[in-house]
Amino acid sequence: MKSRSIAILIALCSSLATEQGLAEKHTAQRGSSPNIVIIYSDDHGYTDLGIHGIDANVDTPNMDALARGGALMKSGYSSAPQCRPSRCGLMTGRIQNEFGFASNKMDAGEGIGNLPRTYPSGTKMAGQPLLTIADRLKQLGYVTGFSGKWHCGLNDDPKHQYDPRGRGFDEYWVGSMTTGSTNLDLEGNLIPHQKKSDWPPELQNRVILQGKFAESFISRNKDNSFFLYFPIYGPHVPMIRKNDPYYKDFPAHDYPNYNDQQDDHRRQGLALLKAMDDAVGGVVAKLRQLHLEENTLILFAGDNGAPGRFDTPLIGSWNGSNNIPMRGPKGTLHEGGIRVPMFAHWKGRIPAGQIIEEMVTTLDFTATALAIAGGQIPTEFDGVNLMPRLTGEVPVIRRDQPMFWDFYSGQAIRIGDWKLWRNSATTVLFNIAKDPAELTNLIWQHPERANAMSKALDQWTASLPENARYNPQGRGATMTPVFAGAPANTLPDPRYLLPYDNPKPTPYPAEVISPGSPKPDAWQIEKPKASTPAPSKMPVRRSQDDFFKARDRNQDGSITLEEFIGNPKGRNVPVLTTRFAKLDANSDGKLTLQELKSSP
Repeated sequence: MKSRSIAILIALCSSLATEQGLAEKHTAQRGSSPNIVIIYSDDHGYTDLGIHGIDANVDTPNMDALARGGALMKSGYSSAPQCRPSRCGLMTGRIQNEFGFASNKMDAGEGIGNLPRTYPSGTKMAGQPLLTIADRLKQLGYVTGFSGKWHCGLNDDPKHQYDPRGRGFDEYWVGSMTTGSTNLDLEGNLIPHQKKSDWPPELQNRVILQGKFAESFISRNKDNSFFLYFPIYGPHVPMIRKNDPYYKDFPAHDYPNYNDQQDDHRRQGLALLKAMDDAVGGVVAKLRQLHLEENTLILFAGDNGAPGRFDTPLIGSWNGSNNIPMRGPKGTLHEGGIRVPMFAHWKGRIPAGQIIEEMVTTLDFTATALAIAGGQIPTEFDGVNLMPRLTGEVPVIRRDQPMFWDFYSGQAIRIGDWKLWRNSATTVLFNIAKDPAELTNLIWQHPERANAMSKALDQWTASLPENARYNPQGRGATMTPVFAGAPANTLPDPRYLLPYDNPKPTPYPAEVISPGSPKPDAWQIEKPKASTPAPSKMPVRRSQDDFFKARDRNQDGSITLEEFIGNPKGRNVPVLTTRFAKLDANSDGKLTLQELKSSP
């Protein structure tokens, strides 16, 4: 028995040595240049990465494993709150406004929606080539591949100028759905450029099909240094079909703040996320099968946040993905619009289990890819090489400039832990590291910091082409920022009614709108008049007297826990339950106005 165990151990060690030898052989054949894979999801809300631990119904084990086995960026940002400009920024390593591409329908000099091939007039580098990361990596000897949603120009340009093959990609499947153009088949063979749509039933899910083309590219180039850009088309609308096995197999859940239609829409979004996760898992499995994982950097990010449910109780433009606990939807520069799921994985190079709290941007992906490929990061790039931080060579990411955003809904700047957001009517300042949900405006406590950040934002904005700057008389005039207060008659979220000194996001899911809740007047932070000294503390949202009066519905002079939460259905909201217990000095289950006012 003992000799058999020894034999099994020897065989196991021999197998491991063989696998290691194969991996080393492949690396030696290919040289020292590592493979690079950038996975870019679409309208993927911050809630919807399982490792974040926000919603237990999010089922993303493959993505979670990559993040857990590498570095999870908890403060990762896209360069725009909308698909096309965000993608153009990633491709070029620049904040896209700097080459005149501010929103989906921009014309930066070469047609609406086209990533320009040269810097347009009115920019600092006018007339010079505007290269993509694929262009740059091709120059360094990489084979470049693409699978998924392009959205930086035409999918199939007759002149080969603005589709992936015209922007540096050698091999490609380009198509948002299951019809698209390709020069690659699923067996890893090059074919003449053609449009295809005739797929077997098991490839009718668009993200699974995109994943299979990504795997095909990897198989074909296992002996080459390759760059794969995998912009997977999900969880963006259109929703997953209800006859899709991923939808059928995904369990239904009853969210307490959703109606039945919204519950089902959320299920569709989660089912498509599950399919995306399997597509990502297939790419990783292919790398492992070919002994390439230890020579491949994988970078993952969303292109912007999820859209909101603007037409509640109807669905509106919502894709079933969520941004909780971040404030605001896609299209805004609130955290919900630009903070995205993000992680990096490189087996053997990036130590597992890292959580990076400082700001990371998708523009850093471009700079990092170029750096590890042996290229020189251009001085005009707006991102930095992340590898020193990811490998532990430095304790924090080093930056010599802020991150800027300019969109038709406003402007923003982040420097270190601080974020300033503004439009023509409002300017607010947050310590975003301590307050990622943007609940407490600190502009009156830190006026000097706010002024310095505003001046830096002014200076950057002045360098932009005029048509790529925020225009309060343009489309942004119709967009009401979340910070400006809710429209009249909007029911409040009971989690945020108390004037907390140190507010924290509430665990999700939780009741958002309670039937029977009072309808307070809209409120707004107003800048004090010049002759009035700035208050030492942020003005509270409502007085304790008003809060007590609104909650004491039966006017018996006390508030029960159910009244305090503002939820007659009796659902528990943990943060408010804990707060109630602390205020209830005599523990009689009722809260008096005196007890409320005596609280610190």
